Amino acid sequence: MRLKLLLAYIGTRYSGWQIQEKPNPPRTVQAELEAALQAVTGARIRVCASGRTDAGTHAKGQTAHCDVPDVRARLDWRRSLNALLPRDIRVIEAERINDGFHARNDVARKTYAYQFWQEKRFLPPELSPFVWDCGPLDLDAMRSALPHLSGEQDFAALQNAGADTRSTYRTIFSAKITQMPLLEHYPPHSPLLRLTVSANGFLKQMVRNMAGLLADCGRKRIAPESVTELLAARERKALSSATAPARGLTLLRVEYGE
Repeated sequence: MRLKLLLAYIGTRYSGWQIQEKPNPPRTVQAELEAALQAVTGARIRVCASGRTDAGTHAKGQTAHCDVPDVRARLDWRRSLNALLPRDIRVIEAERINDGFHARNDVARKTYAYQFWQEKRFLPPELSPFVWDCGPLDLDAMRSALPHLSGEQDFAALQNAGADTRSTYRTIFSAKITQMPLLEHYPPHSPLLRLTVSANGFLKQMVRNMAGLLADCGRKRIAPESVTELLAARERKALSSATAPARGLTLLRVEYGE
């Protein structure tokens, strides 16, 4: 029986999604979930997610699938797994799905958010694990760069080394930067900025590299109109901007076709 799982987690304490098969492996979200599944079923069960999230990256809508014994068909999987998982990993939904469903191969669209904290005087402690405290940014300059990052393109320049991807072409359906409302109970401050980007898929650390590039546009280090030329170089070294920290990134949702 195949299960489809909707997962949310805070990635701060974990070395990413993917289990690491080595002596004394670090904690990962996949390892925690597989340990809970083994405790429930008595069998080792492999979980496949829609994609890997980096160490420190969070999720509100990660999707995964796994195959479990049919004799457990009537089990309340969400409740059973949440009783065993750490509280910073939650199963939001668990449902039976057809055996042909594949959490990674069937993805039609993914949406991520990246958050920039601009205020230099203070960083609210509750936001610290979820934002890049990068300092002041020019919002108009960042927004001017977004059209150059949209549509179907070769995004090799936004891919970090170590990937085994066959093609570096991806289609970004939408990308926007929202100025969020000021936080209550704090002195007047620069607003948090949130980048939301949807695509048919992402390369290794692509959103974090996009966030770093946009931040350098906001700092006037990179001209927005030069982004097209930088992408055309198809090499990560063509970008002077750093990869933005993982803590500001959250996987919001994964969508599938019919």
